[in-house]
Amino acid sequence: MMTDERKERTTVVTSGGGGAGWFIAGGLIVALIIGGFLLFGGALGGSEGSGINIDVPEKVIIETPEPAQ
Repeated sequence: MMTDERKERTTVVTSGGGGAGWFIAGGLIVALIIGGFLLFGGALGGSEGSGINIDVPEKVIIETPEPAQ
């Protein structure tokens, strides 16, 4: 006599992702590289000075009055 035993079997089916997340991440990296190049390359004014020029004499002489006698 044959026994009809069935074991439970779990089947997991996975499919490849669309890759949209990698596409967005790559776009953000490219945008950061281009933005950094423009900012630090001078196209957006990042490398220019602030335009403030401070002229300080080489020697400062402080004169104090003579004490009254």
